[in-house]
Amino acid sequence: MNFSIVALTAVLLTGCQTSNAIKNASSDGMANMFTCDKIETTFDAYDKDKNSFPALQQITDMVGIDSSNFDSSNTASYFGMVKTGVNTALMLKGCPAI
Repeated sequence: MNFSIVALTAVLLTGCQTSNAIKNASSDGMANMFTCDKIETTFDAYDKDKNSFPALQQITDMVGIDSSNFDSSNTASYFGMVKTGVNTALMLKGCPAI
């Protein structure tokens, strides 16, 4: 019985995390969430200004990366991780990677 409770708790926590990631990814409703164009455009804004913490937050929120502990004075250092997250999101949608 204890194993069942642990398993159920794990499933519920995973579901909550997934739900939060999806909720964070949507800035304009479920219908337009995670469109390839939107992901690419948002990433391009960060790519053009890697020192912009708001641009970093916008793209990380969109692809489900938690940026709450990121150093806002060193946003360019997260580029590789963000690009990997963006490419993963794009591939999951069947879009070409950038």
